[in-house]
Amino acid sequence: MKKFFLLVIILLLTGCVEKEIIDDVNLITVTGFDKSEDNRIEGTAIINTYLKDQPVQDYKLEGKSEMSRDIISDMQKKSPDPLVLGKLQIVLFGEELSKSGVTDLVDTLQRDASISERLLLAVTRGDSKNILGADFGTQGASRFLSDLIMQNKLYRDLPRTNLHLFLFQYYSKGQDPYLPILKNNNNGIEIDGLALFDNVKLVGEISNDKLLFFKVLADQYSKGSYTLNLSESGEKAGIKSISTSRKLNLVSTEPLKVEISVHIEGFINEYTGKKITPKVVKDVTKSFKDEVEKESLVLIEKFKELKIDPLGIGDDIRSQSRSFNIDEWRDRIQELTVDVKADVVISETGVID
Repeated sequence: MKKFFLLVIILLLTGCVEKEIIDDVNLITVTGFDKSEDNRIEGTAIINTYLKDQPVQDYKLEGKSEMSRDIISDMQKKSPDPLVLGKLQIVLFGEELSKSGVTDLVDTLQRDASISERLLLAVTRGDSKNILGADFGTQGASRFLSDLIMQNKLYRDLPRTNLHLFLFQYYSKGQDPYLPILKNNNNGIEIDGLALFDNVKLVGEISNDKLLFFKVLADQYSKGSYTLNLSESGEKAGIKSISTSRKLNLVSTEPLKVEISVHIEGFINEYTGKKITPKVVKDVTKSFKDEVEKESLVLIEKFKELKIDPLGIGDDIRSQSRSFNIDEWRDRIQELTVDVKADVVISETGVID
């Protein structure tokens, strides 16, 4: 009986503490950072407001400072309640700010123990405040933007990214970070490619139509899809439920050469021709294999020109060779020779009229 009363008291106290936190603080769910004209950092925070029997509403706070750590302090002066980052779900970096580097901002995020390592990060086309100024309806900015990124990771072509992975890539000598790009096209917010970083400075990007090939090399698919143009027949084939795996083998360190093997499985769910025959399946398989190998090599050459390694090739080489000096990797990237071999298995699903 004593244990029962003790449990009741604990639950009541817990309920009181939670109510006090929600009622007495402002929960920041999204923040955006931009470079101002006077080379300071502008911050925009989205705060959720909870009204009885009404949908959650967003309102914005803005601040400006020379140091990222002082932006929240500047916002505190404009908030009737203390600002709390414990519910922060996504952080946006404006394009110009990303080009000058986001080291201090990322460092500030990782030092705050209340912020989850699964925090989503993204770069914005133009200023982040243009994204946060959009109308997100009853969903609110945090839920809409988080869902947009997450569903494109699970079902489309975005590779996995979050604060934990970004920090791992940043501190690694054998890999560079990457983040999704968001764009406000006036009709809504959309994914607009992948931002490539040299350490923590934006130096390049990958367009949407090339993201599949990057994800095949850097991550893995479980439920992907792709539309393939068949050059010989002029028809198109829709490939669905794409699943992939990737393996890198070190061929030699002098000269520096690796082989990347990718295994891809999927089935044809749509075809513009009259009938899916064994020959069509064979043609689709070969065309997809050739396209994956060709486009993958184009991407790798782009990375070599930028002297970056978003694929983590340096880490793979270090794990397979004791003689490899990872400290020299940055200077040796352009020496690298890569062979990409794709093993593609495509299944037939039936007849399309």
